[in-house]
Amino acid sequence: MHCHLRTSSVFLVTLFLFTSHAAGQEPIRFARTPDISPDGKQIAFSYLGDIWTVEAIGGVARPVTMHEAHDINPVFSPDGKWLAFSSNRHGQYDVFVVPAVGGKPRRLTFDSAPDMVTGWSPDGKGILFSSSRATDFPANLNCYTVPFEGGPEVKMPLFEGKEAHIAPSGNSVAFVRGPGTWYRRGYRGSSNDDIWISNLDGTSQKRLTSFDGQDSSPMWAPDGRKMYYVTEMGSKPGCANVVAQNLGGGSVAEGGYLRLTTHDEETVRRARISVNGEWIVYECGADIWVVGTKTGAPPRKLAIEVNADDKSNTERSVTFTRDATEFALNPEEDTAVLTVQGELFLVKLPDGGKATRLTDSPAFDHAANFSPDGKSIIFLSDRTGHEEIYLLEPDDAEHPELTKAHKFKVKRLTNTPEAELGPTYSPKGDRIAFLRSGKLWTMKPDGSDQKVLVGDTQVIDYDWSPDGSMVVFARQDGSFASELFIVPTDGSAAPKNITRYATYNADVSWSKTGNKIGFIGQRRGLYAPCVLNLQKPGTPGAAGEIDWDDIHLRADRAAGMSADAVAISPNGSQIAFRHSNSGDDLWVANSNGSSVTRVTTSGQAPKYMKWARKSSGLIYFLNGTGELRSVRAPGTFGSLVGGVGGEPNRIGFQAKMTVKRDEEFSEMFVQCWRALSDSFYDSKHHGADWNVVRARFQPLVGHVAQREDLYALVSLMLGELNASHLGISGKLPFPDEWTADLGLIFDDSFRGPGLKVKEVLKHGPADKRGLNIKPGDIVLSMDRVELTGKVNVSQLLNNKTGEGVLLDVTSDPKDPKTKRRVEIIGASRDRISQLMYERWVRQNADAVSKASGGKLGYIHIPSMDDAGLEVFVRALYSDHFDKDAVVIDVRYNGGGFTHDQVLNYLSGKEHTFFRQRDGGEGLVLRSYDRKWTKPVVVMTNNRSYSDAEIFPHAFRAMGLGKVVGQATGGFVIGTTSTRLIDGSTFRLPRTGVFTNKGVNMEKQGVIPDVAVEITPEDWVKGIDTQLLKAVEVVGADVKDWKAKKSGVASSGGTAPSPITTPMGTASPTIPTPVAPMPKGITSPAIPQDIEGKIPLAE
Repeated sequence: MHCHLRTSSVFLVTLFLFTSHAAGQEPIRFARTPDISPDGKQIAFSYLGDIWTVEAIGGVARPVTMHEAHDINPVFSPDGKWLAFSSNRHGQYDVFVVPAVGGKPRRLTFDSAPDMVTGWSPDGKGILFSSSRATDFPANLNCYTVPFEGGPEVKMPLFEGKEAHIAPSGNSVAFVRGPGTWYRRGYRGSSNDDIWISNLDGTSQKRLTSFDGQDSSPMWAPDGRKMYYVTEMGSKPGCANVVAQNLGGGSVAEGGYLRLTTHDEETVRRARISVNGEWIVYECGADIWVVGTKTGAPPRKLAIEVNADDKSNTERSVTFTRDATEFALNPEEDTAVLTVQGELFLVKLPDGGKATRLTDSPAFDHAANFSPDGKSIIFLSDRTGHEEIYLLEPDDAEHPELTKAHKFKVKRLTNTPEAELGPTYSPKGDRIAFLRSGKLWTMKPDGSDQKVLVGDTQVIDYDWSPDGSMVVFARQDGSFASELFIVPTDGSAAPKNITRYATYNADVSWSKTGNKIGFIGQRRGLYAPCVLNLQKPGTPGAAGEIDWDDIHLRADRAAGMSADAVAISPNGSQIAFRHSNSGDDLWVANSNGSSVTRVTTSGQAPKYMKWARKSSGLIYFLNGTGELRSVRAPGTFGSLVGGVGGEPNRIGFQAKMTVKRDEEFSEMFVQCWRALSDSFYDSKHHGADWNVVRARFQPLVGHVAQREDLYALVSLMLGELNASHLGISGKLPFPDEWTADLGLIFDDSFRGPGLKVKEVLKHGPADKRGLNIKPGDIVLSMDRVELTGKVNVSQLLNNKTGEGVLLDVTSDPKDPKTKRRVEIIGASRDRISQLMYERWVRQNADAVSKASGGKLGYIHIPSMDDAGLEVFVRALYSDHFDKDAVVIDVRYNGGGFTHDQVLNYLSGKEHTFFRQRDGGEGLVLRSYDRKWTKPVVVMTNNRSYSDAEIFPHAFRAMGLGKVVGQATGGFVIGTTSTRLIDGSTFRLPRTGVFTNKGVNMEKQGVIPDVAVEITPEDWVKGIDTQLLKAVEVVGADVKDWKAKKSGVASSGGTAPSPITTPMGTASPTIPTPVAPMPKGITSPAIPQDIEGKIPLAE
C-alpha cells in the first residue's frame, strides 16, 4: 500500500515511428566529427560508430573501420595517407591509426583515461590528443602527443587545454581553455571556452579570444597569419559560425574577424581545415557542411549515403538474472512482480526460477502493485505518450488465477496529459490512490470517480492507513522542507500536520497495526530513521485510533545513524533502513531506539525494502545489482528464508525477453524529452519551444546505432535549454585495464632515457621508509622493462593497483653504484588524485601562512555537502580559532546544499563570552554553537558551481566580507536524477534558485569584488595570484577589525575570543585537535555532482 515517490520512478515518455538507418539511398543524418583531407578532396567522419570517408562533394561513403566498438574523431595525417581516431575498443577511448583507405588499426595509447584525438604534428610524426589522465589538482583536461610509431605520450607544456592545433611552421600551437560544455547553446559566462596561442615550448601563452560565449575549433591558415575558429560572437545567440581573424605583426593582436558562415537556426560544431587552407568542414545541426576559405561561395551541405549492414544484431534475446528496478509482493507473499528493462515479470517466492512475462511493449511499464485480493495488478506505462495507470488481469480461461495464468489483458484507467505517479490500492481494494501534478488523487478500481484528495501541490510521498480510512503523506514546500500530514480519505477533514518540524520528513510507511509511522526525518543533523507513535505510551487506544494531542512531539529517531531509505515493520516494533556511511547495507533498529543491528554485511545497497506480513521478521529488498534478496531481522523467529544477518538469500529469477535496440533507443530519447517537458524547473524551458525541439531531434534517433551516439544526440537536445545540471550517463563500457600510479611526479621536460623524479608525493606509495627515492632520481626501468623512447609507461602500469612494481632507480646515470632496485605498490588514480588535492591544499595553506606571518588561516571547502562541512568546521575550530582572519576557498567546488550551515558559523555577533578563572576565554563544547566573528574573505573561480555560488552571493549580501577571484559560472539549479529504461542516469533540474530580489541565479554568475585571473606564467611558477590578493584584501579588513575592537575588553583581562556561544551551556573546554582531512573526504571533481537529501543545488 505504500508509495514513496522516488525521482527514479519518473519515466515520462512518448513512442514514435522509428526511422531505420538503413534507409536505402536516402542521405544520412547525424554523421559526426568530420575532418577534411589535406587537399580538400575527401571527408572523413564517424557514423554508426565507425569511421567513413566520402568525396568532398558528397555521395556514397566508404567504410574505413568496422567494429562493434565506438570509433570517433577521425583526423587525416598531413600527407593524407593515414587517419588517427579514438575508439573505446578496450573499454575506454584510446588513440588508434589506420590507413585512410582502410585496414587494420594500430593502438597507440593504453591508459584507462579517455584519449580524444585532436590533430597531427605538421611533420606527421606525432598525434595530438586531449586527456584527463593527469592526477594533478585542479583536474583539467590537458594536451598530449604520442609518436606515430608508438611510444611514450608527452604532456604538452600548456596551462590546461584541449583541441590543440599546431601551426604549419611547427613553432606555435593554438588550443582551447575552459570548462565549457560542447553541446550547450547560447551560454554567456565565465565557464566558457576561449582560444589561446602558445609557443610550442609553453612560453608566451596568450589569449586570442575574450568573448564570454563559446569559442572552439582553432584552425591555422597555412601562412600562420590568420586563425579560423567557431564562435557565437557576432551571431544570433545560440548560433555559432565559422570566422576568420587576422593575427597581426607576428604577435597575438585581436584584429577584425570575418564570418565565413551565416547559420542563424542551427549551430556549428567541430570544424576542421584542410592542410592547403582552402576548405573547412564542420557539423551544423545534424549534417556535415563544407565552406571554402577563398571562394566567397556560401557553405554547402553534403548529401552522404551509406550502404552498410548492422555490425551487431539489432534484436537480441536476453535472459536477465538481475537488473530489476522495482518489485511488489502479492498478498499471499508467494509471488513478486518485478520490473526488468521496462517490462513486468512474475516470480515465485521463495524459490524464484523462470519468471512469467506479464507485459510486452516497447513502452516503459513499471510501478506495479497487487490488488488486496491478488487478482489484478495496476502499473504505470507511457504507451500513449504520457504516464498513465493501467490495470492488468488474467485472460486465460484455463488458468484464471493471476499467478498461474499464461495470458493477460491490459486496460487503461487514466487518460490525461499530466503524468500519473505512484499508484497503490487501498487496503480494501475499493480505491486507488495516485499522484498527478503534485496533488494526491483517488479513483475507483475501474478508473471512474477520479477526484482530488489533497489539493496542495508538491506531495512527494504517501501511504494508506491499515483500514484505508486515512492517508499519511509528505508535502514539500518551496524551501525544500517536507512535513508529514494525515488526511481522512473521505475528505471529511483537512490534513493535519503530524511532524511540525520543517526540515526533511518523507519516505513514509504506516505499520499494519496502525499505531506507528516510520519515515526519514532530518533530526539533529542527520537524515535518520524516525518513528512517530500515533498513541501516547501507556495509554493505547483501539487499533487505528490516533491521539492527536501533541502528536508531533512523539516523533523521534530510532537510530542515531543516517538513512537513505526506511520501512517500518508490520507490528511497528522495528524499522529497517539503508545506511551507506560505513558500507552500504541493511540495518534494523527497534522503534523505541533501544537497539540497532546491521543485518547485511556485504555491501548490498538495499532499496525497495518490504517486510513480509506472513513470515515474522522477513525483509525483501533489491540489492545494488538488481537482484531480489531476503533476510531475517534480529529478534524474530519462524522458518528462515535468509538467515539473521550476513549474506542474504538470493531469490534467483530468469526474466527472458527480446531487446530491440531501435525500440529501446526510441523509448530512451522520449523518456528524456518527456521528463524535461513535465519537470524542468522553468515551464517556458528557457525560451525553447520544447515541442519544436522534439520534432527536430526525434527523427535522428533512427540514425543512431550505438549508445554513445544516442547520449550525444540527447546531449544536443539538452543544449537547446541553455541550462546547467543536465546530462545523461551510466551505461557505457568500463576500461578493460585500470592504470595505476606510483605517487611519483615526473619532470615533463626530461627527455630521457628514463623518467626523472620531480617530487615524491607525500603519503603516496613511493613515500615509504626504505625506498629512499628523491627528487632528481631517474627511473630507468619498470618491471625489468627499460624505459626507452619506445616504451609506453601506461601499458606497464595497467592492472598494477595493489600490485608490486619493480623500479630500477639511479641518482646518477654515470655512476653505476647509485643504481638500485626498489618495489612500489601501485595505487589507484582516485587515491593519487586525492593526495594531489591534499598537496594543493597544503601549498595554499603554507602560502597564506607565509604571506601573513602566520596570522591568517586558509580553508578549502571541497564540496557543499556534509563531508565538506566537516572539513570546514574542523579547520575553523581546530586549526584557525586563534588566527586573525580566515581565507575560505570555494574554487573547484561542485556544489551541494550546505551554504546556510557554513554561513551560520560565519554570521555571529559577539554578545557574551566565557572566561574561566585561569583564562581560556571563548572556547565552547559544541561546534554547532560556535560563531566566528573575525574577518573572512571568500575565493571563487569559474569552477565554483551551484551551491558554491549561492554561498559567496549570500556571504556578500549579508555583509560578511568580500569575494576575490574569478566570476562563477552561473550554474545554479536544484537537481535530481532519474533512471531510463536501460538503467542510464538522466539528470533533471527541477528547482530554480532566486535571490531575494527575484533574480534567477542560473546564468548569473557571482561577480567578485576584486577580480583576479591566474595567468599561465604565474601558474607555471606556482604563484596563485588569486590567493595572494585574498590575503591582501582580508589583511586590510583585519586592520579595520582590530581598530574597532580596541577598548572592548575589560580592564581586568585581554579582549574576548571572537568565538562566542549563547549563555547556559556547559563549562567550555579546549577542543581536541583533529586531522585536517577526515576519512571519506574526496577531492572535488570538475564539475562535481553532489546530490543530498535536499536537492537545493549541486
